[in-house]
Amino acid sequence: MRRLLKKASRHFLYLHPWQLVIAILGITLGVAVVISIDLALESALHTFKQTTQALSGKASYRIIASDGGLDEKLYTHLRVGQGVQNLSPVVNGYVHSTAITAKTFKLVGIDPLIENTFQSAWRQDNKTGNNLRLITEPNTVLISRQTAQSMQLQIGDSFPVTTDTGRHILKIINWLPENNARELFAHLLITDISTAQELFGVLGKLSTIDVVLAHDPAATIQRIRQALPANVLLMPLNEQAESLRQMTQAFSLNLTALGMLSLLMGMFLIYNTVSFLVIQRRLLFGSLRSIGVTRQQICRLIIEEALLLAMIGTVLGILLGIILGHSLLPLISGTINALYFPVDHSVLKLSPLQIGKGCLLGIATTLLAVLVPAWEAYRLPPHRLLLRSELESGVRRFIQSAAWLAVLFIFLGLSLVLLTGNNISMGLAGIFLMLFGFALLTPQVSFVLMTMLERLLARSPSVLVRLPVRMVKAEISRTGCAIATLMIVVAATIGMDLMIGSFRQTVSEWVKISLPADLYVSLSGNMQASHKSAADHLLKQRLAKLNEVEMLSSVLRTQLFRGHTRNKVSVFEINEKSRQGFIFKQQSHEIWTAFNHQNSIFVTEPYAYHHGLELGDNILLRTAQGEQAFAIIAIYADYSGDQGHLAMSRNNYLRYWPDLGFSGIGIYAKEGSNMIQLEARVKQLLQPYQTVKSEQAIYQLSMQLFEQTFRITETLRWLAGMIAFLGVFSALMAIQFERTRQLGILRAIGMTSGQLSWLISIETGLMGLIAGLFAVPVGFIMAYLFIFVVYLRSFGWTLAFYFNAGVVFQGFMLALVAAVLAAVLPALKMAHTKPADALRNE
Repeated sequence: MRRLLKKASRHFLYLHPWQLVIAILGITLGVAVVISIDLALESALHTFKQTTQALSGKASYRIIASDGGLDEKLYTHLRVGQGVQNLSPVVNGYVHSTAITAKTFKLVGIDPLIENTFQSAWRQDNKTGNNLRLITEPNTVLISRQTAQSMQLQIGDSFPVTTDTGRHILKIINWLPENNARELFAHLLITDISTAQELFGVLGKLSTIDVVLAHDPAATIQRIRQALPANVLLMPLNEQAESLRQMTQAFSLNLTALGMLSLLMGMFLIYNTVSFLVIQRRLLFGSLRSIGVTRQQICRLIIEEALLLAMIGTVLGILLGIILGHSLLPLISGTINALYFPVDHSVLKLSPLQIGKGCLLGIATTLLAVLVPAWEAYRLPPHRLLLRSELESGVRRFIQSAAWLAVLFIFLGLSLVLLTGNNISMGLAGIFLMLFGFALLTPQVSFVLMTMLERLLARSPSVLVRLPVRMVKAEISRTGCAIATLMIVVAATIGMDLMIGSFRQTVSEWVKISLPADLYVSLSGNMQASHKSAADHLLKQRLAKLNEVEMLSSVLRTQLFRGHTRNKVSVFEINEKSRQGFIFKQQSHEIWTAFNHQNSIFVTEPYAYHHGLELGDNILLRTAQGEQAFAIIAIYADYSGDQGHLAMSRNNYLRYWPDLGFSGIGIYAKEGSNMIQLEARVKQLLQPYQTVKSEQAIYQLSMQLFEQTFRITETLRWLAGMIAFLGVFSALMAIQFERTRQLGILRAIGMTSGQLSWLISIETGLMGLIAGLFAVPVGFIMAYLFIFVVYLRSFGWTLAFYFNAGVVFQGFMLALVAAVLAAVLPALKMAHTKPADALRNE
């Protein structure tokens, strides 16, 4: 009997290849989206971690300071005075090469005679003689063989680079090792510390000191910390890596949620396909049950078929996910690089954990989707399996029960969203529960709407008007799921578009207000460089003397220690006009006097949210004289990053920290000045690595960065839409081919092929209409929750809600057009099917 069942299964599946292809494609796309996001995110973070390990070797701790850098005398004091031997001084920065092709390298200055206990990856296969040449020969470097060959360079060749100190010539003396870390070395140069200090103009300064603790680590740690100045920290490297991972947690969760939405679409598609395969064989299963096949055998057959589809789809999904991962990696790395920390040239890394997760998700989702059809085939006795009316009656009872279950899901989801505090995962889980609840509610809503419409059209003399409504209602077991699938994707589209539009408008307004000056000079450069501060002040004096300039403002972007963490700080020198660039959420009285003359700071809204700070709280910052308390006197809006930062007046900053110059200077022109001429005159005063841009140019660049950040969201949303369209197409194809005999009867009694095509199109159009109408309020709810719950919890941003009628109309038309397009192929096929052939089909 089991052999007979398998033979019948193979024969049936062989006769319906298109359904198998669509089901497999649904699983494939769903798994691919989740896998690609996971691989790209983990690869970007792993690249950062692996690069750090490749350079630090066995180092377990790192001594760091603020942007002013470390005095190299500290290294001597620790090594000689405190007897700490396993120390590795490091100077790093970026250089730009124009040899053959423009490339930016991370240049790392190290001590070539460092103890072998560090075992840095760059040292492997390197001979001591070559290491000594880094010391004895000036401007010599180690470089990757592949990178050098792409630049048409060999050992002994030289190539030019530019830094803040000007143009320099570097000579290649050897290759970096071609080991497991060679891909990470593609944009890396290794040189001696003294060479790096000369290139970056940081004589007497170090970027960091790496530490290996071999014996009695607790005592060594205590000895090091006692010897460090108050504004210098000893930080565990694993703690630093974990801190960076936590930074991107909200970003990762939001992308993962989009991937899971795609998988949810795939689950509905699988349900459509598998339930259709069961329904189509209803008569066959009924006959088999009548001759002795057991319930368990039928149920096992359905699950085995679904499992086979799941395995094929999952394998293909993993392969497609790897391909998609390669495409998403630059986007995700670029976003992390812009918002969080530098990620240099990430390489996609295949992880068994991510592959296993994809397999589990693909198979588990398929088995979950097949439970309802398998249970339906299991529970019904043979004589009821043979009746189509029994199926529809059962489904109608089920959708009534499902409606109450849907209300429960929606209530539970709303409770999770509102009652879980700042938990991002619970907020997203609540939204998914609500979305699933609305999906369960859709068949009942569709049935009620069709009942009402049927009554309104009862007196219509046209069969083509009355029949489509009855067809949607009569086969709610098929149409309900198709409408639910389409509703979810349209609601998600409307919600995401409203959210992105509101975010875009909020950011646009913020950028315009935050740019009160006419021109902005960017003073990029190494903050540790001894000449930078004097050069920046000299430039500022020259800018102030220009006839068209009315006043100036300045900002220094730096980092200071609060406790054991580094915090971004913006140090402002402001004037009457630049005060208008702040959008305060909360503020004290007479804030500007306090800001300039008291130990006080502003904090951005994200920083206050993530650290649980309120107006009036004090923040302790490390200085060379010890910790100093700064009172929070204002909280202001900022959308430049989701971790937030502190803002301090330049007067307050210079009381406790060294003058590092400026990161930027704002130029306020006199009324009636020619801005083009003023910009040209400013450019004449700048160095090659310094730039000047108008506020309009900066606005355009800011919005381009915004669009780049959301390009990932757009890509994932289109993939989810593709899965949903396949689901609707699959369901509508199944409906039309299942009723081949019915449509054949209509043709036999006189309905033309054109009328039949019109009938099918009206029916699918009604399904799209219902999906679109229901998707609009659901989309609004999703947008509201994303804006005021998910984004606030994830990033600490308060966004304004902007209604866009065009988005709602586009979403509604998407549902309508998708449904009508999905009916084109079935309509054409049925229109060209001869009535006699249709009547013979069983």
